[in-house]
Amino acid sequence: MIAAGDPPIVPSYLSPAAQEIWLEEISRVMLAGVTERDSSLFATYCSTEALVRAAFIAGEPPPAAYLTELRRMRELLGIAGPRVRQGAKNGPTQTENPFARNGRKV
Repeated sequence: MIAAGDPPIVPSYLSPAAQEIWLEEISRVMLAGVTERDSSLFATYCSTEALVRAAFIAGEPPPAAYLTELRRMRELLGIAGPRVRQGAKNGPTQTENPFARNGRKV
C-alpha cells in the first residue's frame, strides 16, 4: 500500500548505471518534495542522466535533446537550482511598470 508523501520507489527496469544515479540523487529530490507519485519521472531522469554520462565518458557529445530534457526534468524535480534573473543594475526594477509612460487608457 502506498500513502501520500511516500518516497519514490525504484523501478525494477532501471539499468545499474541509472540505479547508481537514483541513489546519488534521491536525497536531493526528496528535500525538494518529490514523492512516490514522481517515481516514473525520477526514473526517466536517472535513465537519461546515465546515458548522458556514458556519452561524456566515451568522449562523445550527448544528444542536445537529452541535455534539454534533463534540464526540464531537473526543474520539475526541484533540483535545478534557482532560476531567478537579476535585473539590469541601471535599468528599471521589476516593480516598475515599463508601460507606465504610455499613460492610462480610458
